Amino acid sequence: MKPHDKAPGAGGDPGRKNGAPRASKCALCSKPVVEKYRPFCSKRCTEIDLGRWLKGQYAFPGTPGETGETTTDEH
Repeated sequence: MKPHDKAPGAGGDPGRKNGAPRASKCALCSKPVVEKYRPFCSKRCTEIDLGRWLKGQYAFPGTPGETGETTTDEH
């Protein structure tokens, strides 16, 4: 497998020595990441992020009404 075929964050960066993990920061508060909650530093940050998703605060760009789903009226 070529390095560019791996998913981001899959590890195995050939530029790092001994496969040492790269220092990471929490996706919300920039504190050091805790492996258990990766990419966050704590359960609190994971729950804040989940709450934002559930409230619809994160959205992908698109035109209004565009859902990508098709509906059929099969009864």
